[in-house]
Amino acid sequence: MAGRPPLAIGAHGKIVRTEITPGVWLARTHYRDPDGVTRRVHRRSPDDGQADRHGKRAETALLTALAERLTPGSTVINGDTLLTELITAHIDRLESDDRAPSTISTYRLTAVMLDKQTAGLKVADATVPRIDFALRQMRKIHGHGEAKRAKTLIRGGLQLAVMAGALPVNPSRDVSPLRATPPSGAKPLTAEQFAALLHAVNASQDCQDADLADPIVLLMATGLRRSELLGLRWTDYTPKAGELRVTGNLVRVTGKGLIRQDRGKTAGSIRTIILPEFATTMLDARRTREYWGEAEMIFPSTAGTWRDPNNFGKQWRAVRKDLGVPDVSSHSFRKTVATLIDDAGLSARIGADQLGHAKVSMTQDKYMARGRVHPEVAELLDGAAKKA
Repeated sequence: MAGRPPLAIGAHGKIVRTEITPGVWLARTHYRDPDGVTRRVHRRSPDDGQADRHGKRAETALLTALAERLTPGSTVINGDTLLTELITAHIDRLESDDRAPSTISTYRLTAVMLDKQTAGLKVADATVPRIDFALRQMRKIHGHGEAKRAKTLIRGGLQLAVMAGALPVNPSRDVSPLRATPPSGAKPLTAEQFAALLHAVNASQDCQDADLADPIVLLMATGLRRSELLGLRWTDYTPKAGELRVTGNLVRVTGKGLIRQDRGKTAGSIRTIILPEFATTMLDARRTREYWGEAEMIFPSTAGTWRDPNNFGKQWRAVRKDLGVPDVSSHSFRKTVATLIDDAGLSARIGADQLGHAKVSMTQDKYMARGRVHPEVAELLDGAAKKA
């Protein structure tokens, strides 16, 4: 004859009440703890002078004690667990694994958007069609990027259910890929356009007044990301060697605001760049100027704090039309550096090192050296600057 099936983890058996003295009861049961071991648990009526006529107060004390046995992180996951709870737990795990604060903030914002599509969805309800529908709604309302991020969160959350034995496999892996309309993206400048814009930026009074000229010149000279550019400190610049050390970037963290983190966006982000002559000339002159040369950061805000990359982007968009380049974004300079490197016949590995990309391809990562300093890029950009 088959024995009684074991309790599910986090479940208790029948509660038995026994009156041990008049008005005092003992409530007891068996409970299966998160470690899989079933233990006997009991509680007496509270010793507060109040009579417990039928043992109800003892049972309430027992149920409270059972609830407290589930310590943070040991919450039982089963078919009734909400997907939203698993996604939150997944993000918390990523945070404890020291994932970048900016990534955690972004994930939490995406989770809030996703919750409107999956608020009542339980693990048992998380079928491929339902996940697919939620993601397509995300794409329709918030765009491809958010939908793709939402899929990552759903996959991570449901993987916790798989690890807990609540699901045999992760259903998100069978959801069709989310396809997006290829964006037009930023367009690179030709060498002639590069030289003309460099001259126009330096000659623009609007750029000078908004302190845009110098940072735009350095973007054109390096192909840095905006967050890297505005996170530069004077200690990162070595005038005699003409070197710029990229050691971190700016991120906006919920509850903390704009901060500098000593880490990069990718594994290749921490790097040294040899600057072209037109960039070192600008930096050396800026270093001697009152206020700009006295701050910790190379490009501070007017308040002497870190300059917001988003505000910087808005300021550039406000002046670029008058400069004759209405479609040139700050990312265009990054693409321009990559294109000039490619047009000059320099290797893709050099381009990746210059731009701080973690990978070019699997083959190049395995067979070509990384992290080298490339003075030829500085020479190339100096040549482009002289073609006006």
